[in-house]
Amino acid sequence: MKKKYKAIVFDMDGTLVDSEHLHIGAWFKMFQEFGITMSHEELMQYVGVSDVNICKDLTTRFSLTYSAEEILDQKRYYYRHHEQKNVKLIAGVEDGLQNLNPNLPMAVATMSSKYEAEKSLDYTGIRKYFLEVVTADDVSRHKPDPECYLMACAAIGMRPEDCIAIEDSVSGVHAAKNAGLYTIGVANTVHSSEILHADLVLKDSIAVFKTISTMLEV
Repeated sequence: MKKKYKAIVFDMDGTLVDSEHLHIGAWFKMFQEFGITMSHEELMQYVGVSDVNICKDLTTRFSLTYSAEEILDQKRYYYRHHEQKNVKLIAGVEDGLQNLNPNLPMAVATMSSKYEAEKSLDYTGIRKYFLEVVTADDVSRHKPDPECYLMACAAIGMRPEDCIAIEDSVSGVHAAKNAGLYTIGVANTVHSSEILHADLVLKDSIAVFKTISTMLEV
């Protein structure tokens, strides 16, 4: 008999909300201001990495005279004031969440800031589905470290091995797997070949919700 799971922990950007292109827009506005030259392909290598760690890497990589905190503040300014109001749900997410058992414990584990995560979930009307939201502000170690997933499971009173994680990035899949969750990789923002280390890889969020409905106790 196949194991049945008791809870779900979702990544947010690129998994629940269609925000990756908005973050990219904010990054490129910041790049222009600080004179950073980077291609779209190079930036996409950072998918799933926290803004904090991206800015630390950029400061070193480009030998910037500005601090990581300065460029992070500006990227967040552009995202929050120019881009975030356009955030929308990924196709299949609204119906998928509505069709799950309302008693199913669910949480979010995201590398967005607390402010941005709560705003995105509120803007899209799905905050009500989640008992807890763990963000980059809540942990000392970011994905691919498992801390955010371990914290999310603990916050909803579940053992990691009883939870399913839904992730769309290389570092996110590593984080969830290392925490001990059954991990489904969804190829919304990266090619499926990049997340083959997940326990299961699906093509989109519609397929994710169809599949997890058969894997849950409730």
